[in-house]
Amino acid sequence: MIYYDDRFMEVARPIIEHEEYQQMRYLKHHDESVFEHSVKVAFYAYQMAYKRNLDWESAIRGALLHDFFLYKFKKTFSPRIITDSIKHAIIHPIIAFDNASKYFDLNKKEEDIIKGHMFPFGLPKSKEAWIVSYVDKCIATIEYANNFRKMAYTAKKAAYFVE
Repeated sequence: MIYYDDRFMEVARPIIEHEEYQQMRYLKHHDESVFEHSVKVAFYAYQMAYKRNLDWESAIRGALLHDFFLYKFKKTFSPRIITDSIKHAIIHPIIAFDNASKYFDLNKKEEDIIKGHMFPFGLPKSKEAWIVSYVDKCIATIEYANNFRKMAYTAKKAAYFVE
């Protein structure tokens, strides 16, 4: 999966080629890596912001860094899954912001995008932050659906061999 556009790449390249950012390639997220997810969110958020004559550069940078938390959130099916998921939804934007500000100079809009992307647990303040939050939710839904489709296919295939 490669998203290419000269404007997009000019803004994205310094982040996506950064050594720490590259670590996200090794963290599974929904149905792919955190890296792939974040680049996808950034590209679609950029397209929406650009078409609306908004701050598309901040949309790209904020979207690329929205999940820059650098750890694997372990989902285990247990009675605590809901409380653990809510805690992660509240905490990971703060961790992502701390990591992002360690390695990159961020403006207020980029900070808002990172901290507010987990609506309703965070509240986006700018149009760009609302766009990133929306795109993130849409893409996550598709990624989860793809993951469930793969799991169902694998289960069906395994059941066939058991019979």
